[in-house]
Amino acid sequence: MKTLFNLTTSADDLDRFGSRETLVRFMDGFDGVELMVCGEDARGVVPRERVFGIHMCSFPFWLDFWRGNERALIGEFGSLDECERYYGGSTRAALIDRFRQDLRAAESYNAEYVVFHVSEASIEESFTGQYRKSDESVIDATCELLGELFDDTTAGGPALLLENLWQPGLTFTRPEMTRRLLDGVRYPNKGLVLDTGHLFHTNESIRSQQEGLAYIHQMLDRHGALCEYIRGVHLHQSITGPYCRAVRERPPELAKRYAERSGQMFMHAFQADLHRPFTCSGIRGLIERIDPEYLTFEFITESKAQLEKYLKLQKKALAE
Repeated sequence: MKTLFNLTTSADDLDRFGSRETLVRFMDGFDGVELMVCGEDARGVVPRERVFGIHMCSFPFWLDFWRGNERALIGEFGSLDECERYYGGSTRAALIDRFRQDLRAAESYNAEYVVFHVSEASIEESFTGQYRKSDESVIDATCELLGELFDDTTAGGPALLLENLWQPGLTFTRPEMTRRLLDGVRYPNKGLVLDTGHLFHTNESIRSQQEGLAYIHQMLDRHGALCEYIRGVHLHQSITGPYCRAVRERPPELAKRYAERSGQMFMHAFQADLHRPFTCSGIRGLIERIDPEYLTFEFITESKAQLEKYLKLQKKALAE
């Protein structure tokens, strides 16, 4: 098992370290990182040989674009021009091109795997929880998209690991949907990455880390032999059921401009999905049960010092 932590090439992340040497020292005790490419690493801060995974970009709202539903797109973005700016084009080829950039990054870094979100929600739905798409429709469209993305030219490429979220798509609460996704993705080198914090959000009654841990085991029990497809784990937790229920009961008034509405959504996402260390007793047993190839400590932090603190807390919990 390779033990990693998440990192991006954004200036906010790389400026914390400043140099390749500093980041390499910071990686002591880890095999490397799972990287999200958000721009060029012009200074060469990230050592290429320590990048094992590429977390692909994600579009929270994409299915209506894929289907060419202009009415829904205008409802979300306000205009087709704004929609085109968001996706980088006016046809589904724009999505494929954007994801191919991540595949080129994976090739450049010689990454062993890539991570792909299987989820869909509009800005309004993110607040209200009243979703118009089904798990089935999101999964089937994802299989179509991945069928175009991972064609004959990608044979022999990195493993494709499909990540669970809590909105329509792969939630890892319905084994029949997990099986539908795995059967529908034709790329042979595939698997799952189980995001523990995201799984928490499918059960807002969770009040403690220990309850969350028990719930994860319950979902693993429910999935049975399908658990063999779990090749990666994003390890973190956030207990935000009361916050999410309060927002659903009284959603905010959404801004008129798309950019401002999008900002509201991302601020909400950061409050709902905290990405904090998972430190209750039994974490080591959970990881031993899953036995993943890749274990990624996935945190959202505001500073290098906070990241260092979170990594130490998570390592301590795994050692107990």
